[in-house]
Amino acid sequence: MHNLYKADNSFPINQQIMRNILCLLIAVMLIGCQNDTTLAPAKYKTIMIRSMGEVETLPDMATFYINLSCLQKSVKASKQCLVDKSNELNSKLLSFGIEQDDILTTSVDMNKSYTWRNNSQVFEGYNSSTTIHVTLRDINKLDQVYTELLENRNLDLGGLTYSHTKLDSLKNEAYVDALKKANTLTDKLLAELPSSDKEILKIGNVEISASLPESNQMRAQDSYNFAEAEIAVQNKSISISKGTVLVNATLFVEYQIK
Repeated sequence: MHNLYKADNSFPINQQIMRNILCLLIAVMLIGCQNDTTLAPAKYKTIMIRSMGEVETLPDMATFYINLSCLQKSVKASKQCLVDKSNELNSKLLSFGIEQDDILTTSVDMNKSYTWRNNSQVFEGYNSSTTIHVTLRDINKLDQVYTELLENRNLDLGGLTYSHTKLDSLKNEAYVDALKKANTLTDKLLAELPSSDKEILKIGNVEISASLPESNQMRAQDSYNFAEAEIAVQNKSISISKGTVLVNATLFVEYQIK
């Protein structure tokens, strides 16, 4: 009986402790809810710059194509002529120091050839032809190579373009130039805005999306949003102008302004 009385008498004490713990948990939850409703997400302003970098250098390589053709009375003779002339041309190109991998045959064709005589169409024979693309990595040899090839009546030359053997390195330099221009332009814009500091959020060589927080998208009138500045217009990443090679690169840079 004595033990039973002590157990029954302790029950109200345990119940009171549970009630205190429950009240404490409810108070903590209410404080947390209050903080969630009053704490606004951080708001920041961004500016997006589209910048064009450019590197100009002298070319050190050239590419061109050669059209080789043979006109013979029979199909067999025309084919054999094209094979012989192609082998002869290939040996000539190799003698200039051009690597075999830089001599690429892209097409071989054969067609009937006709001419007009006395107001009528006259069959001349079978014309077989091939097109060869050549990469000359020593531009100092261009004059010699072009001059000797032009002396061959069976050849037509065209498509001469200039380039550079280190385009990847030049492209990287163009990206660095684009970033420098973006930083310079942003500093000029900040001089006209009530902000004085900037921090890069994103950089991309393709168009990137803005980093505005979702909660601030409905408050566009309160932020600078985007300021697009196209520093240059680009149609090609590599172009030839005044005997030089121009390598262009575009960067999109997003800044957080403070």
